[in-house]
Amino acid sequence: MTLLLKNIILNNKKQDIFIKNNKIEKIGRSLNLRADEKINGKGEKAVLPGLINCHTHAAMTLFRGQADDLPLNDWLKKIWALEKKLTEEDIYQGTKLACLEMIKTGTTCFNDMYWHPEAAVQAIEETGIRAVVGLTLLDSLPMGQKENIEKYWRNFKKKKFETITFSIAPHSIYTVSKENLIWAKNFAKKNNLILHIHLSETKKEVDDCLKKYKMRPVEYLNKIGFLNSNVVLAHSIWLSEKEIKILKTPHSRTSSLRGTGSCSVVYNPCSNMKLASGIFPYQKFQKANVNICLGTDGSASNNNLDLFEEMKFGALLQKISEMNPTIVPALEIFNTATRNGAKALKINSGEIKKGKLADLILIDLNEICLTPKNNLISKMVYSCSGNCVSDVICDGKILMKDQA
Repeated sequence: MTLLLKNIILNNKKQDIFIKNNKIEKIGRSLNLRADEKINGKGEKAVLPGLINCHTHAAMTLFRGQADDLPLNDWLKKIWALEKKLTEEDIYQGTKLACLEMIKTGTTCFNDMYWHPEAAVQAIEETGIRAVVGLTLLDSLPMGQKENIEKYWRNFKKKKFETITFSIAPHSIYTVSKENLIWAKNFAKKNNLILHIHLSETKKEVDDCLKKYKMRPVEYLNKIGFLNSNVVLAHSIWLSEKEIKILKTPHSRTSSLRGTGSCSVVYNPCSNMKLASGIFPYQKFQKANVNICLGTDGSASNNNLDLFEEMKFGALLQKISEMNPTIVPALEIFNTATRNGAKALKINSGEIKKGKLADLILIDLNEICLTPKNNLISKMVYSCSGNCVSDVICDGKILMKDQA
């Protein structure tokens, strides 16, 4: 399978990109190469890396608008009551709807955490998007037991998926026991899987952890050996400076502050604001050189999956919270939605370079939000929504062409 992108704008220059199988093979001017498919941008389309949504619950598109304007604990009670009624077919339909929404708005990869992973996998395969599918662990539900996760994994690892990998996804420290968190860590390590968990989303979670364990959530996870290079921590709002330091402190048997040096954290600005959970300590993570990614969370608490909107809100929230318009500039927040996400999910994408996976989006430069035509990345963050995306390529295959 080969694809040739002709006359597209890359770094303010008209370029061609030749894609073979699922990777970028050549970038240059006037590439006269045979290809199975072609897209001619005619100098009116720019190319960017596909966006990466590092924390979501895809099938929750079915709950959009069902639990608005509630605090997190009340929101959880209402959503969990609705979730008990979901069937495997519901999960398939909800995930497929999410995949289509993400493709339409320029997302080529997402990191998911939800139920009935076989139904989610079917929807993802049919749409062609890239995903890390979470095998969700939750003590209180039969489907969230480790025996079910082991069964799912035995079935999945027999198959060869082109765009799907997997994670072990314990819901949180307050819904998963110490024993099961340790099991999840060991199982993920044994099978080289991502660990994906909600952490310190609310002050109550921290207060409850202090009361129960006499330590804060990151300290607790560190003590039980949960933190490692494959861990993705969603939300991570209420962290102390000591906890942030743990996330970037190399392992040392002699250190009293032993850590991993490589955990990633996921900033979910719209969900955090809507549920009034708190403000993500972006500047502290950045100064500690912690890898910051971007996520939408689920559609029940956002209420969409448009990462363009998330980039804008993410940058503006930090500026007003710090009363400093110079922090979190456009390129920096754009990187959280591209290369930083690729780093967290161990995916060879997030940049447009030879040898990288061909996960790309084309931007229609004739869109009103891009006029006048200058400073493309700034326009992507502050001016446009996902509606400016004209074409989407994932794993070298065209998923959307001319917005269809």
